[in-house]
Amino acid sequence: MVAVFSFWMVLQLIALAALPLTWHLCRRLPDRGYALAKPFGLMLVTYLAWLGASFGFLRNSLGGIALALLIVAGASAWLLWRDGSHLELMDWLRQHGRLILITEVLFAAALAILAYYRAFDPAISATEKPMELMFLNSVLRSERFPPLDAWLSGYSISYYYFGYVMLAVLTQLSGLTPAFSFNVGLATWFALVALAAFSVGFNLVALLPSTSPRSLRASVLSGLLAAIFVVVMGNQQGILEFAYHNRVLPAETIRALDIKEMTDNAPTGQWFVGEYWWWWHASRVIHDRDLAGNTIEVIDEFPNFSFILGDMHPHVLALPFVIMAVAFALNLMLSAAQAAGQENGETGETGGATPGALRASIFNLQSLQGLFPLGGLGIFLYALALGGLSFLNTWDFPIYLGLTVMAFGVALAQRRGGATGMVIGRSLALGVLLAVAGVVLYLPFYLGFQSQAGGLLPNLLFPTRLSQYVVIFAPFLVAALAYAIILTVQAAASVVLRRSLAWLPWTLGLPAALVLLMLLLARIVPSFQAFVQEVLANPAVQAQTGGASVSSLLGLVLRLRLANPWTFLFLAAFIAWLAGLLGVQISARREAPAAAPSQDAGRPLASTFALLLVGLALLLTFAPEFVYLKDNFGTRMNTVFKFYYQGWTLLALATAFIVASLWQQRTLTPLRGVALTLIGLLTLTGLYYPVAAGYSKAGRFAHTPTLDGLAYLRQYNAGDYAAIQWLNRNATDARVVLEASGGSYDRDGAGRYSMSTGIPTLLGWDGHEAQWRGRAYGDMAQGRTEAIEAIYRTATANELDSLLNRWGVDYIVVGQLERNKYRLQPAVLTRLDRALDLVYDQEGVRIYRRRGPVVAQPPPIGAAVAAPVVGGFNP
Repeated sequence: MVAVFSFWMVLQLIALAALPLTWHLCRRLPDRGYALAKPFGLMLVTYLAWLGASFGFLRNSLGGIALALLIVAGASAWLLWRDGSHLELMDWLRQHGRLILITEVLFAAALAILAYYRAFDPAISATEKPMELMFLNSVLRSERFPPLDAWLSGYSISYYYFGYVMLAVLTQLSGLTPAFSFNVGLATWFALVALAAFSVGFNLVALLPSTSPRSLRASVLSGLLAAIFVVVMGNQQGILEFAYHNRVLPAETIRALDIKEMTDNAPTGQWFVGEYWWWWHASRVIHDRDLAGNTIEVIDEFPNFSFILGDMHPHVLALPFVIMAVAFALNLMLSAAQAAGQENGETGETGGATPGALRASIFNLQSLQGLFPLGGLGIFLYALALGGLSFLNTWDFPIYLGLTVMAFGVALAQRRGGATGMVIGRSLALGVLLAVAGVVLYLPFYLGFQSQAGGLLPNLLFPTRLSQYVVIFAPFLVAALAYAIILTVQAAASVVLRRSLAWLPWTLGLPAALVLLMLLLARIVPSFQAFVQEVLANPAVQAQTGGASVSSLLGLVLRLRLANPWTFLFLAAFIAWLAGLLGVQISARREAPAAAPSQDAGRPLASTFALLLVGLALLLTFAPEFVYLKDNFGTRMNTVFKFYYQGWTLLALATAFIVASLWQQRTLTPLRGVALTLIGLLTLTGLYYPVAAGYSKAGRFAHTPTLDGLAYLRQYNAGDYAAIQWLNRNATDARVVLEASGGSYDRDGAGRYSMSTGIPTLLGWDGHEAQWRGRAYGDMAQGRTEAIEAIYRTATANELDSLLNRWGVDYIVVGQLERNKYRLQPAVLTRLDRALDLVYDQEGVRIYRRRGPVVAQPPPIGAAVAAPVVGGFNP
């Protein structure tokens, strides 16, 4: 566990450097952002190191990272010196010793638990782990950014790689090898997620008015519940799988749910189901079928599944930071509410202001600064935190920017005299400011980024079944419904009903109108036209419609929607209900007497913030019912995946607060009892999944534990493993190492040398490269497959030298994979022996080095569409 301890120590050092900044920035949160110092500190240090390496001011090295850490520590020290708050910080730390101890124990325990699990399932193989190790090694090998793409030599990575830079920072500071830091990093991110979720859960409940001496205990329990709901609990598919395999429920009942592949195998009778990948089914609960009954792949992953699977994908790497963004949004809501209240108290109500005065106030940057913690510095730090989400996992930036703007707007609207125009104007101004600043701060990333995304398309044929939706979100939906009922009764049901009904036409009609508009635009928008023509050309569609017109397609869509309307109706009604509740709460706060104590004034906002979380989560899961982002897959798979993942996170955070609120409620006792009982039971059934799935995926914890992600390679392919170690030691100046290429998820080991060393190869997983680069990939990859084939099989001595020079190849690997894939005969190896230097020949693996001086590599085919060279950039 020395490796785990080294990461823990590094993060403690980073947190210490960033704590004063976080403590000042989160001054409105009851925990002052103490738990957020680790993720925020890591983001700040990584940002400075990345920015310096991007413009050539710093090298991507231990020295450059240490300097970035010193800059963060210096900024914190300056902030303490500027306002003389160091004594106040020390007093706060002494007064909150119990909270600090609980926070640190939680982080250490989560880190140790997942590290123990990873030690029994450490192999960096299968799914997309090889890709993720390739990214990490590519970052570590690159002195400047953007880092070189080890699976497409001559080009930089075209992906959201900020999380891999963060992991590389921890790797260099800790001194671990990438194969170890991959698994320790997964455990670290699990702990960071738990820590950030704890902070949100704790702060929301700590804001509730309470005179009980056990209020700290309630807040801590809420924080722990938030961590459990977000990253420990699974969905209800796991317990259903148990029920099927142990014959608890009739097989026909479970089959009726139509969860993909869940009932394909015969019942095992085992408590943990079995050792095959049964746990995978929990990420495929939403089961779309085409008109012929064929399965259309959809992903509905959730955080615990991610950590059991062990893929270090961007949506996982971004998770601690999106929860941090939630906490920042709450902090801004509280800060804006207090500042707006003081503003109203000093200047009177703004409802009678002239249009000119309104415009001046709305677009006055100084006015916005006054509503932020730390003023202009606070705006900068918020922009950096939110903008970083785009670099981590681009989908998350607009989601949490939207949450931040909504929280800000609601805070302004709830103050007395909050004119609607002023609220909307200031909120939009803030949104534009944070969006522009968030992009500008990460501009080097955008300059070299290419994407497969191709705009929005309508989801015509695949409404989600409500039963499958409930299997995913059951305990969260029970909590949200119970809380909405209680708030409705407390606020006067007739008022809430009237406001909700006013929203209902929008939630029912707007999605349908959007789909209809897209279909009508098919005649003038090429992307829509191509989409509609493709749908109409489908034989199954023609069989159902009896024609090939847009009107016949509309009739089919209407029939499909009427046959399965329940998810749409449920979400449309619930979202309208929540909007009505929010409106009532805003009106009630606006009309209430002003609260004098600043801390008490912010407490009712906790309930409103929880409603915002629930509402945003439902909107995210509502959107894929009607639209999805066009990508290489051509389905709504990724849109459901990304939106449901954030929906889970937001609902989980809100549910922790709701449970605590229901526990403290003294009204509607029967409803409270039923709701808490149901939530408790569904939480227990949800906790079956991590226990059984983890036990199954870890091979019943029967293997020899290790955190070395390449130990499997040493055991099953010792020749390749030894050759990789030789390259790491002896080929530090290599530009390109040639090895066998392959498609996505190549199980034979294509790209294994570049993956393990970070030395670029001519072509790795070509399917993934196409996903990352979109239309530009064709030009970039042109000639590479043919060149690899020629070098290994057919090139003469002169042709070989020309090809190696053209593509900048320094080393050629000939292992068992290359022998099999390219059918290498002894004569071929003799040709390589004569033309190249044999520098390694052990355990069935040969490595050849090109003779002669290294010449400059000419631009590869398609270089015109490569990432541009700007300033100190290294494409």
